[in-house]
Amino acid sequence: MNWEDVFKIITAVITSVGAAGVIIFGLSNWLGKVWANRILEREKNALNKELEATKRELDVYKETYMRSHNDKIVIYRAVVDVVSKLLSTFDSVQSGRTPIEQAAQAFDLFNEQRMQTYGYLAMLAPQSAMDAHDDFIDHLMKISGNEVGYEWAEVRELAIKFINEVRIDIGIDKTPISYNGDM
Repeated sequence: MNWEDVFKIITAVITSVGAAGVIIFGLSNWLGKVWANRILEREKNALNKELEATKRELDVYKETYMRSHNDKIVIYRAVVDVVSKLLSTFDSVQSGRTPIEQAAQAFDLFNEQRMQTYGYLAMLAPQSAMDAHDDFIDHLMKISGNEVGYEWAEVRELAIKFINEVRIDIGIDKTPISYNGDM
């Protein structure tokens, strides 16, 4: 064997190993992509499942929150309706348009409705709104029982305090309102 034959054999071995290396590299590259895509799909499916579960939980939370929020608004409106009827009766009695007997009937209705609305408020309102409501209603009860006189400015102040707590609770606007009129 001469050097030329040795050189041909070495070249043939290197060429065949190189060609096999290229084939092996190509196959491993292809196989790596297949595995990577499978792993990626598996991860993607797992993340999609988690995302859907989170969306369902968020929808349930949103429905619960919206129902509670709407219930609060309905209850707060009921309180305003009940109180406004009594205040109208106070004004009417004070001006002499309504006899005391008729006012007593209006107070009895108010008393029944205030107990109902108090129960509804206690289920959903925060303590700060309950405290403002209690101060307001207690004052109206004292007026009805002739323990204090009916002074519109005092009643308005307590009403605004309650309304500001309601506004904070339902998130309409957290800045307080005030009476800027001259009555």
